[in-house]
Parts: sequence; C-alpha cells; structure tokens
Amino acid sequence: MKTLFASIAILCLGIGLSNAQSRVLEVSWDKTTVLIFESPIQTVDRGSRFLLSQKDDQALNLLKLKAGAKDLPPTNLHVLTADGKLHGFEVRYSDDPSETTLDFRTSEKTEARLGNQEKGIFPYGLNEAEFMTLSQNLIGNTHKAIKKIFRYEVHFLLKGIYYQEGLLFFDFWLDNKSAIPFETKAPEFQIRDKKAGKRSSNRLVKIDPYFSTLSPGSSVSVQSPQGLVLAFPVFTIAESKKLWIQIGEEKGDRELRISLSGKKLLKAENLPMFH
Repeated sequence: MKTLFASIAILCLGIGLSNAQSRVLEVSWDKTTVLIFESPIQTVDRGSRFLLSQKDDQALNLLKLKAGAKDLPPTNLHVLTADGKLHGFEVRYSDDPSETTLDFRTSEKTEARLGNQEKGIFPYGLNEAEFMTLSQNLIGNTHKAIKKIFRYEVHFLLKGIYYQEGLLFFDFWLDNKSAIPFETKAPEFQIRDKKAGKRSSNRLVKIDPYFSTLSPGSSVSVQSPQGLVLAFPVFTIAESKKLWIQIGEEKGDRELRISLSGKKLLKAENLPMFH
C-alpha cells in the first residue's frame, strides 16, 4: 500500500499539478460552465457520472460542464492537458454559479507568446506563431514528393500531407530554374467533379486555408528552392471528385496545377513534430 501511494505521488509530481490546491467550480442544471486551458485537453476524469462534460470539437483547449441532476452531490474533476499539467477541481452544484467562464491561460509563457494581443481561443490548439514554427520544421524535412510537375522552368512539388488537431497540412516545394523571378500568388484549392469540364463553375467548391506561410497580399520571389505550407480544417472528398491545387505568378501567366484523389487525402500522415 505504501508503495502504491508513493507511486501516485511521484506520478503527480511528474505531470505537474497546476495548483497545490484544487480550485472550486460551480455547475448548474440550466447554465454551462466553460473552462479554457492553455493547451489542448487530453483526458477528462469526472468524479460523478452526473457531472456532464464535453470537449469542444473545434477549440481543443475548451471544456464545457453542466450538472446532470439538480441534486448533484459534491464531486471532483481532473483534466490533463497536452502541456503535461494536471488540473484538479472540487465541483459544487449552484442554481446561480458565481462564474461560468474560467480562463486558465494566464501563465507568463502565454503572455510572452501573445504579446499585447488579446488572448483568443484558438480553434485548433495552434496560434499563428506556433503554426509558423511547425511549418519551418516541415520545410526543413526532406521527403519524397507525392505529386510534382515541371512547367515553365518551375518545379512544383507536394512533399507531404499531414493531419493534426483537426487540420490538414499541405507541404509544398517550389524551385524556379528560370532567370525570371516567379512571384507567387496565394495557391488556390478547388474541389471539382471529375466529369465537370474545365470551364464549368457550377460543380466547383473553393476552400481557403486556415493558416498559410504566405501572408495575404504578399508574394514570394522564387529564385531558389522555397517551401510553402498551408493548413485547412480537415475535409475529405468523394471518389467522383478531385482536389485541384493551382499556383500562379503575380506578374505573368505562368500557372502550375496538380490534382489529388480522395484516396491520396486519406493517406495523410501524422504531423512529425507531434510524434
């Protein structure tokens, strides 16, 4: 028994309990209590089945709580987040909770990362700065091309497709062999029916990236190999459709296109930096 208690104590120290004492939460039958954490939620352990919890599908660091019964007895709650912190709470029922939104993103790390910007709830557990860091790591990785085209003296390669936290990451590589700079426009992603003509627009769906290493309104002069990463809210396509990816230049008519089937999308790998 002593060995068991010692093991539990060591585990708690290793994970890092976010506070020495558990916080007190109030939950209600007809009001939602929302908890916002610094990192995506990994696991939720409820002391009572009458304490209802739900992780948000988009904001992975957000947890919603409600009482499943008006006579909910006092219980507890533990939440483990991706940064290795274990958050402990004592839960009490209240018809009128004093607080219904609790934001725990108050560490110095968060404030330094966000600067003077207002702290937002990041739907996919990543902010712009974190995406850029991940993108630079991806761009630096060598990988065999999934799809490639060489036209107008420009190589356009899709190096990889990755999935993480509700996002699909597309890792591209551009290499201009011409003496004339290729100043890129923002790539266009379109889902089209396979049987639709090239000039058809009634069977075309355009999708926009959630993150991109190419800032809106800017261009990149590609005179040496250049990486480009875009992330989209996860999607799939039917066998009767294809994903067309087109990149063109700002000051010219050069355009390069590649297409992907739904099967190619389903072979997306886990993002390397997370595994």
